[in-house]
Amino acid sequence: MAEIDHEKIRIVAYELWERDGAPEGRSDDYWHAAVKLLSDEAHSAEPTDRAATPMPPPPTPPI
Repeated sequence: MAEIDHEKIRIVAYELWERDGAPEGRSDDYWHAAVKLLSDEAHSAEPTDRAATPMPPPPTPPI
């Protein structure tokens, strides 16, 4: 898995913090939530074993 950009984490953490009403004293919570969110997104974008299976040909159009 590729390393997540710290600037992207900062932006997502800030958006999460704002969405929750900007509570004080929870910056670490939002940082970790942003890391998890971005990590989950990156993981779901990684190819799986199914990616090694060739795609079936497209259907032929009716004549």
